[in-house]
Amino acid sequence: MYKIFFLFLTTVCYIGATAQTIKHTPPVNGYKYVHIDDADHDFGNIEYGKTVKYTVKMKNISNDTLALTNVVVSCGCTTPEYKKGSYPPGAEMDITIGFNGYEEGNFQKNLSILFQDNKVGQIVKTLHFKGTGIKKDKDTQ
Repeated sequence: MYKIFFLFLTTVCYIGATAQTIKHTPPVNGYKYVHIDDADHDFGNIEYGKTVKYTVKMKNISNDTLALTNVVVSCGCTTPEYKKGSYPPGAEMDITIGFNGYEEGNFQKNLSILFQDNKVGQIVKTLHFKGTGIKKDKDTQ
């Protein structure tokens, strides 16, 4: 009985040790695939708590159709507005970036825009924006 159990256990361990692992392809930097007009935006001085927005214009400069799949933000203070979908070569797309303004002093935030390409896999393009949150005194309002 122990021999059968030991043989079974050895077989299971051998199969688990020799199983193929899933190959993970790291994301590709999107500089050759997507052009962004304002990848580093500066809001300048903004009033504390005041929502500000800007729109980023992008263009598919690759030879393949790219699927815009997601926009990942660095914090909950940032809200992207975008349309998921497929964009053929030469197509333009917009993403509106909203920031709630609840930062006092200098701030810098990042967004990662994720695309999917059938040939190269996931493509990532990163945006940055910064500014300075100015809290007004109650006496000056």
